[in-house]
Amino acid sequence: MLRRYAEEGSEPAFSELVARHIDLVYTVALRQVAGDAHLAQDVTQTVFADLARKARALSGRAVLTGWLFQATRYAAAKAVRAEPRRLNRELEAVAMQEPSTGAEANCEQLSPVLDEAVARLGAKDRDAVLLRYFERKELRAVGDALGTSEEGARKRVGRALEKLRRYLTGRGVTLSAASLATALTASAVQAAPAALAGTAARGEPGTSRTMAAA
Repeated sequence: MLRRYAEEGSEPAFSELVARHIDLVYTVALRQVAGDAHLAQDVTQTVFADLARKARALSGRAVLTGWLFQATRYAAAKAVRAEPRRLNRELEAVAMQEPSTGAEANCEQLSPVLDEAVARLGAKDRDAVLLRYFERKELRAVGDALGTSEEGARKRVGRALEKLRRYLTGRGVTLSAASLATALTASAVQAAPAALAGTAARGEPGTSRTMAAA
């Protein structure tokens, strides 16, 4: 679809691409801007505007999810750079809490730290985690997307989870691999506002006062 848009200028293809990924982008944006829904919508529009602009360069990617995740984090960081101290305090509050069990972990509080941990993974590990838990794909589908077998996908996801678990332990959050998988799934995606897909599909950047000020 991205190749069709890049080579033919197919707006229906780009609209379909937006529809498939907008919930993921919006949810990651929402977490990064501390729940500011209006700013998250602006960030989402900016990400898809960047995607439209870079369509030709990105059209050869087998998996687009990882690029969208990272692009959303970058766009959100730019959008909130006027208030980094508040966001840093929120992250530090999560990191400094007493070690918790999976049952006690608050997924909403963990979300920003989980995003940071996922962002630190290598590209293939990050794609595997995003496809498996954020997009909730079966292991066979993950393997197909990554060009490996179902068993290969299972092993890669397992290794990535262990890296995430070690990172979180270093931040003072103790989770088993199973609890971490549950937290990733629970914090993954929520539906974007219905009208946002149409706006994002036009490839227009966000226009809120906060984005303009940034």
